[in-house]
Amino acid sequence: MTKIDIVQGDKTFAEIDTIISEYLQERDWLDNPSRSVATSILLEASELLEHYQWSDKPVGTPDELGEELADVIIYAFQFAHTNKIDIADAILKKLEKTRKKYPAEAFKNKNKDEMRQAWMDAKINHKKEGL
Repeated sequence: MTKIDIVQGDKTFAEIDTIISEYLQERDWLDNPSRSVATSILLEASELLEHYQWSDKPVGTPDELGEELADVIIYAFQFAHTNKIDIADAILKKLEKTRKKYPAEAFKNKNKDEMRQAWMDAKINHKKEGL
């Protein structure tokens, strides 16, 4: 029995990373070109989006949506492996960067119009400041 057969409950980021890596190694899928893996991320994200093609409410069950999201995440982990990216570190750095670009106080307790304006202001100021 492989680890992939016994995944259940809460797992750490590192444990999921290891499980995905082993899954890919078992199939010799760790050497796919970065461009191919990036393309696969986009294709799988499109499959997730397809559930919302004609409505704000998804067509499909939470399990079906979860399968599409899992495909995106698995390919993202594969892309990280291929490019020697510490995905947890990259996420933390990106969150810190976006905290500065989109400060919580500009969005918290705002109505939709105020939030949209805050988002637009942040986008404009970000380009002006060259952040």
